[in-house]
Amino acid sequence: MIEKKFLFLLRRRPYTGSLVLETIDSILVAGVFDQQISVLFRDDGIFQLLKNQQGQIIGSRSVNKVLSALPEYGITDLFVCGQSLSFLGLAEVDLAMPVVVLNQKQQTELIAQQQVVLND
Repeated sequence: MIEKKFLFLLRRRPYTGSLVLETIDSILVAGVFDQQISVLFRDDGIFQLLKNQQGQIIGSRSVNKVLSALPEYGITDLFVCGQSLSFLGLAEVDLAMPVVVLNQKQQTELIAQQQVVLND
């Protein structure tokens, strides 16, 4: 199988509908097929990474717990927009998993290196 480079851009807040969890499920499926997967969290998508989420309170899976399965599927290239992180008043210590913070130029370069870019 020919390996392709996929980038998933996650920009939506968690718990605003089923699309966030469906997108994460798609990322996990892509990981099963041995593709090179990267994930970039931008804008409100950064809220998906926050610690101490309690999705069960609203009858949902906790998004950050589902994201914690990514490394088990070989998906370890996780990136966050530094500008969005700052704008939201958050820091890396607020996030439930390790990520690489990218500036705007680095994000542009990451996107340019991909064969497929999927935007939620």
